[in-house]
Amino acid sequence: MTENIEFYEELLNEFDKQPKIVLESTYLELCRYPSSRFEEICSRLLCFYFDPTNEHNFQNLFIDSLLQIIAPNNKILYKNDQIQVINELNSEGKRLDILIKSPDMVIGIENKINASVYNPLEIYSNQIALYGKKNVFKLILTVRSITNKYERDFIYKNNFLIVTYTDLFNQIKQNIGDYIFQGNQKYLLFMYDFIKTIENMTGETYENNKLSHFFSSNAEKIDNLIALYTKYNERVLKVQQNRISELIKLIKFQTNDDRWWIWEGWDLGYDAFNNGSEKKRIGIEASYEILNNNPLSRFKIYITTWKIKDFAPYEDRLTELFPNNYLDKTTDGRVYLHMEVIEDDDQTLIIEKLDYYYCLLSKIVNETES
Repeated sequence: MTENIEFYEELLNEFDKQPKIVLESTYLELCRYPSSRFEEICSRLLCFYFDPTNEHNFQNLFIDSLLQIIAPNNKILYKNDQIQVINELNSEGKRLDILIKSPDMVIGIENKINASVYNPLEIYSNQIALYGKKNVFKLILTVRSITNKYERDFIYKNNFLIVTYTDLFNQIKQNIGDYIFQGNQKYLLFMYDFIKTIENMTGETYENNKLSHFFSSNAEKIDNLIALYTKYNERVLKVQQNRISELIKLIKFQTNDDRWWIWEGWDLGYDAFNNGSEKKRIGIEASYEILNNNPLSRFKIYITTWKIKDFAPYEDRLTELFPNNYLDKTTDGRVYLHMEVIEDDDQTLIIEKLDYYYCLLSKIVNETES
């Protein structure tokens, strides 16, 4: 057993060393468009940023970054106002996602987010050839790495190149320093959100995340640790529930009031000061807190309301009586006035304090209502 404890201590120590990076949802992820629709949205975003004359003010950042990947040894000259970007070019009834053209260049792009490459690439090639440009580039821009031999053979047979989003965005990140001050900051945020959304889809973030690698490498150990911890918490809760079931009998007898209740087995409470009415509902709640492996180490008592507005009639009187007690108004609308904490399961003191707050609140409520 000692060896097992040392084993899990070592696992937890290793966990403490990992950088705690948690992926946050991007705006595009929150929109949750269907996958087919999302591909169209990505194509429109690309068209917007590929056009150097658009209001993003990043000029030729996207086009030059792409050319550095597909034509690293060619210097293709163009003027920004000569670039035309077409979304969903009609090709014999089929639609090529993106076409970029200038006097000396044409780039046809079939955008692939999740789907396999099954498109009529030959038809696209014929349509692109009609522009009669000196520099012709035909691309499959893809989120995933295309490893299927049939797909790759089909793509290369039609003289298309494969470019991944990862390669494109990495190149953009390398170049953006030359554009960032002139760029529109609003569209910079949109650009980074777009990039982050795609990166979250590629798995690159997970592969390069040390914390993810730790979880992946220690999955079985972590599952075992969680299972043991769950059983431990169940045992702790059982001890607390048993003691609460004893306390409710004692406090009902002490106050001569059977309207005390237990919630979820561990929360002892009373809220019948207004005869159980939801109007200005105020009450007492109390429960145990584990400390130093003792499930009954601390007994915490609160005067509480279930709505913030219900506490208002009693707030001045209670804060006058208990000026140093912490008053917690939570974001979910609850109010908790923290009373003293009773240590070491002193049942006599627990019943004495519960009875005192019961009598006090009964008096305050009656005075307020009268």
